[in-house]
Order: sequence, then C-alpha cells, then structure tokens
Amino acid sequence: MAPNIQAKFQLILQKKLKYTSANLGFNMLINKLQRKVASDPESMDACLKEVDDFAAKFPAVVNADFAKIAAL
Repeated sequence: MAPNIQAKFQLILQKKLKYTSANLGFNMLINKLQRKVASDPESMDACLKEVDDFAAKFPAVVNADFAKIAAL
C-alpha cells in the first residue's frame, strides 16, 4: 500500500475520515477493523497488514477503492 493511501486509511480506521466502498466485502472489512482499532488503538499496524493481505488476494476489488482513498 502506498504511503499516502496508508496514512489516509489510518484516518479511516480511526473514523477521522469517512469512506464507504462500493464493494460489500471491503466495507465489511473496514467496519470490522474500525471496531478493532476503537477497542485497541495499538492494533493499527495489524489492521493495516490485514488490509494489505485483502488487497493482495483481491486486487481488482481494492484498486478502484485505493484510487478513491488517495483522492480524499
């Protein structure tokens, strides 16, 4: 994940930046990770790794979302 996207994704996971994906699976992952970060802020690195793993498995799903997140 590019550094600028990672920085914005951290803000999304902290609920400081609002983003909704058109893909249900990616939305579910974001919501799950937001809850995880809210309950344990120290888990941010693990959550970002989980996003990277999801992106590696489903690049077609997240490429458009990463472009939109970069433009936020």
